[in-house]
Amino acid sequence: MSSSSAQSAAPRRTPIWIGIGCFVVGLALTAFFVVRIVTTAPASPQPVGESQTPVTLEDKGLTIYSSIPVLEVPCRVKDAQAGDVAIVQSRNTEQITVNGDSWYVVARSQDPVPAGEYVVSCTDKETSATYAVGPRSSVLAFVLSIFGAIGSVLIFGALGAVLLTVGLLRRRRKPVGRVPGYAPPPGTPAPPMHSHPAPPPYTPGPNPDRPQDR
Repeated sequence: MSSSSAQSAAPRRTPIWIGIGCFVVGLALTAFFVVRIVTTAPASPQPVGESQTPVTLEDKGLTIYSSIPVLEVPCRVKDAQAGDVAIVQSRNTEQITVNGDSWYVVARSQDPVPAGEYVVSCTDKETSATYAVGPRSSVLAFVLSIFGAIGSVLIFGALGAVLLTVGLLRRRRKPVGRVPGYAPPPGTPAPPMHSHPAPPPYTPGPNPDRPQDR
């Protein structure tokens, strides 16, 4: 009887446990994406000019920004040992806004160079663009991290709430008494039938108030 009751109670509790699991997974994913938002958030780039400007990068990689879109990137980058750092022009249009200033991503280091000291010079005689340098970053990764955090809260939160509601409703509708579909194991004796005998017929006794019974 106890094993059958446990087996019948398990399906009713399953949605509740799955709902709790959805909340836990949602919180874990949200925390992960929040960390990604912090790490991929665009930092304020360091302005550079025509002369060789020393730049200190605290994170690996290097990104070159311009104040307006440009067709060619007139910048050169050297590391602390005066070696050239290869850069590749960005094929996508990426724009960031930091402290009210808008910057366009125009180039990145070909390889994620380590953090350290670099010398950057940008000589642009064709446009009035100003240039700046910052760590290698991706605006797409930053945006995807934001959507990932929001999606984790909405999807797993809603799914967990639905499953918890279903599980609680099933528990409230639990039948009282024998579980439907329960069959006693073979060999179990039938419950005893308590039958009471009929009362004997009433026979009046002597009544001292009647003269014939005195």
